[in-house]
Amino acid sequence: GLNTLIKGSLQDAAVAWGLEVRRYELTEITPDDQIRIAMDKQAAAERDRREQVLRAEGDKRRAELTSEGIKISLKNESEGKLIQVTNEAEAEKVRLLREAEGKAESLKIQAIAQAEALSKISEQLQKSGGQEAAALELAKEYAQMYATMGSKSNTMFFQESAGNANSLLVQAMSAMKAMDAKIPSDISNESK
Repeated sequence: GLNTLIKGSLQDAAVAWGLEVRRYELTEITPDDQIRIAMDKQAAAERDRREQVLRAEGDKRRAELTSEGIKISLKNESEGKLIQVTNEAEAEKVRLLREAEGKAESLKIQAIAQAEALSKISEQLQKSGGQEAAALELAKEYAQMYATMGSKSNTMFFQESAGNANSLLVQAMSAMKAMDAKIPSDISNESK
């Protein structure tokens, strides 16, 4: 560059003297103050520009990473809530199913027990003295009902012959006969 250009100019001038310039080297240039100040300003401006570019790139990258982090966090939170809601709904479904199964089983057991009890009562009513025993039991329960009512209130209303044991037996027998009339038709319907 500059060294070669100066060497060429010096060689041209030195030929007339019989000299040969083999090498020329600039080791130091001392510019005047204005050029030095301008060069320092240019170097400082270039450093500032690079610093601003680096800072802007850093800010951009930080914003991208922050945005990506928020996006991932929201996605994870949303998926977690979805899993939680799904699990809670499934648990509620299982709980309701188990309760329904338990109630159904309970009703089934109660119905079987009631059917067995009614069957045994029907068998006992068909035996000799069964209807009289049932009438006596009904009269006993009737009297017990009045005793319970009397213990809870000091005012009670009775039908005309409520205290008459014969009347209670007649009422119980009437009920039994009404049931008796219905039972054979029910039994015959069941056997078909």
